[in-house]
Amino acid sequence: MRNLIIVESPKKIPTIKDLLKGTAYDGAAIIASVGHILEIGDGGKYCNCGIDPDNNFKAKYQISEEKKKIVQELKEQVGLADMVYLCSDPDREGESIAWSLLTFLDIPDGKYKRATFHEITKKAIINGLNNATDIDYKLVDSADARRKIDKMLGYRLSPIGKKYVNARSIGRCQSAGLKLVVDREKEIQNFIPEEYWELFLHFKKQGQEYKAKYIGTEKEKIDKMSKEQLNDVCKKLPDTFKNNYIIKDIITKEKLNNTKPPFITSTFQQEVSSKLNISVKNAMSCAQKLFEGININGKHIALITYIRTDSDNMAEDFQKDLKQYIKDNYGNTYLGTLKQSKKKDNEQAGHECLRCVDLSMTPEKLSQIIKDDILIKVYNIIYKRTIASMMKPEKISETTYIIENNNQLFNLISKEQLFDGYKKIYTFDKEDEDISKIIFEKGEKLQNCILKEVQNFTKPKPRYKEGTFIKELENTGIGRPSTFQTILNTITDESRGYCQIKDNNLIPTELGIKLTEFLDKNFSKLININYTSEMEKDLDKIANGKTDEIIILNNFYNNLEENIKEVQKTVNTNEKQYIINENIKCPNCGSVMYLRTSKYGQFYGCSNYPKCKGVVNIEKENKSNNNT
Repeated sequence: MRNLIIVESPKKIPTIKDLLKGTAYDGAAIIASVGHILEIGDGGKYCNCGIDPDNNFKAKYQISEEKKKIVQELKEQVGLADMVYLCSDPDREGESIAWSLLTFLDIPDGKYKRATFHEITKKAIINGLNNATDIDYKLVDSADARRKIDKMLGYRLSPIGKKYVNARSIGRCQSAGLKLVVDREKEIQNFIPEEYWELFLHFKKQGQEYKAKYIGTEKEKIDKMSKEQLNDVCKKLPDTFKNNYIIKDIITKEKLNNTKPPFITSTFQQEVSSKLNISVKNAMSCAQKLFEGININGKHIALITYIRTDSDNMAEDFQKDLKQYIKDNYGNTYLGTLKQSKKKDNEQAGHECLRCVDLSMTPEKLSQIIKDDILIKVYNIIYKRTIASMMKPEKISETTYIIENNNQLFNLISKEQLFDGYKKIYTFDKEDEDISKIIFEKGEKLQNCILKEVQNFTKPKPRYKEGTFIKELENTGIGRPSTFQTILNTITDESRGYCQIKDNNLIPTELGIKLTEFLDKNFSKLININYTSEMEKDLDKIANGKTDEIIILNNFYNNLEENIKEVQKTVNTNEKQYIINENIKCPNCGSVMYLRTSKYGQFYGCSNYPKCKGVVNIEKENKSNNNT
């Protein structure tokens, strides 16, 4: 029996061939589609986007020009095969690619199976092929709806954005993501700092200097003070009282610092880009190389699991291996339970977390094989976080010393690490907790005490960095793991000019701000955080079989057209507005016409400009309408 395996990436081919040697699939032909083979071609009456809302949103799917040669090779291989395994990536887009291969390669029923694998190991691939099933058409419909919605919105609104503010493109997710950056920038620019004061008690013991913070009185706790409040407190603590500070109370409690779950795409992007000070794009590029694995003396070694996931699930078999690894290398006292986050409604639970594949392939061992320093560092973070996710918490003894003078209270916090737990191997980003044991006795009188006033001003939230921007996309529900990087790349694309990266900060340009203001004013119902998030939930409902693709497309289409009509009604004649006339069609291509203005006056121009330069004279059109 001649088997044909179709994957997305050509880099996987030699690896999979090697792993299938000696198995039932040995000798299978393996070929790559190199991602999507289809695109929705331009054309049609509806804004030239290739989608027909009057015919259940039928799309003009066609083979991409650059993929025609690949498709011809695929068809030839399909003709020679007895069974075709569609092994595109295990996500929504991968399912859509599998469907396009099935449909446009004319693979007969009964001659194909859909197989997925979350890591490139012999066990995972054989398991995927042995348990291959049918295509999940709910996932296909969801991906199809996303593509159609994004193209209709882009083709309908981008020409308007071009006319109004000379913006190159408008998109459902990209424009919502840009709005996050613009809103944060405006918040920073409009922020008015407020003054506040803090009071600290400095003293020494056995040559060591300590600093305790003023916290108010027994009756009233204070964190930040006005200058008036500060002056009032200082009056109660004159220099003549400086030797009256005593340890009034000592409060000791144990505190557990829990580990965090293994990586998902977004947390990986945040942690790695922050720890290594590299771009999200470079972090994902490294992850892709690690996923594809390496060859050692002709043998393929898988390194990490599939890199686009929103689930922190971990395979049961791997959990067993991980438990044993922790016992063997750190002792039973370090073995905890797998830390996992609260499950989200839209989580693709069939996926695994982003983790290392082989615990015996330590970062130290890998560094002897490859010399890419950044790649080793990325692997080191993934490897150690995988292990840390099943280790016990760090245990700390936290002691608070309450210092009193004339009923005014200060506190000093001492921490002692009782058990390092997961910190034996891993420290999460932004963990900067100092561990320093201090010993005082209740009633002890402090010496060499000095009060120091500190003036502060409130600060605005910081600008987004790449990692914090990805986190905000996830928190607000804009996009999904497979699209986070694309959204970031789009808004920072130099050719669009919406946003720049300076000193690792995302800063909107004047054009980016103008575009966002324009969309806020005219299309706030479609381009906003909540609508974009709700649309993602609707797409998930399609994927889960809870609603129909056509229902979601109709809702979107009606909202889009209604919004455009509202904008037309409220046109400000002092602005350079863009009016759409649905009743007038381009004489050249049949697309709708836009009212344009030139130095010679107004005219109707084709919405497909500059591809089509069709125009209609307004006076002739009006006379024609009057005659009829």
